[in-house]
Amino acid sequence: MLASPHSLVPLLALVMLGACAAPPVDWTENGAIRFDGRPIALAADGTIRPDSVQLRAYTPAPSPVCAGSIRVARSRSKLFAVWWAPRADSGARLMASHSADEGASWRAAVAVDTTDRSVAGCGRTPPAIAADSVSGYVHVTYALRAREGPGLFFSHSMDGGITFHSPVPILYGERLGRTSVASDGDRVAVAFEDPNSAAPRVGLALSRTMGHLFEQRILPVSDDHGAASHPLVAVSGNRIAVAWWEGTDSAAGITLRTRRGTIH
Repeated sequence: MLASPHSLVPLLALVMLGACAAPPVDWTENGAIRFDGRPIALAADGTIRPDSVQLRAYTPAPSPVCAGSIRVARSRSKLFAVWWAPRADSGARLMASHSADEGASWRAAVAVDTTDRSVAGCGRTPPAIAADSVSGYVHVTYALRAREGPGLFFSHSMDGGITFHSPVPILYGERLGRTSVASDGDRVAVAFEDPNSAAPRVGLALSRTMGHLFEQRILPVSDDHGAASHPLVAVSGNRIAVAWWEGTDSAAGITLRTRRGTIH
């Protein structure tokens, strides 16, 4: 039986509303700089500075640690670290710890994710971490080959790094790439190397629920100037910035492209 014209009005209104809905982010500016590849930190206004936390050589775990996988974030008076710990079966566990004395001592390491089913050993991209001074949450993103398939995953701690919630997938795909995570209260942003695009691209996932749910995914964020990798993201209120490496490094340095925007 055909629907009456009156019954189609609400449906048409919804379709028109969806078609006219504003995009999740209004991008307002692009930029590019050359740099030498050392760790940098991105601010939500798009500015870049040396990452003083990552430039220090922290050693939070007495157990085996995959070289180059330790990532550290600061919140208030604490440091939070995450890293890959190799297993005997050539898999790896994602571990975390925190320090209240600038890294002189660390709490016993806790597991973030132990579901890895790969045999890559330490041949994997490092995780990313953000410690939110507003909510007190600790957010972690990473690439992993889980039981249900390979992809990009997210986990967070609501008790200051003592325990971590069960991981949730952000996006499934075969290419296990780098991620970056940033947060400001309710808002959590994850930039990632798109595991499914034909060319290397950077995408973005947004949560307005402290990471409990990622309501929006934007593919891609990077432009068409060249292959995009090594994403960085920063968020403050409704301001957001994403940066990425363009192409490959050269003797003249690395091109870092940035985009600034406003979250709706």
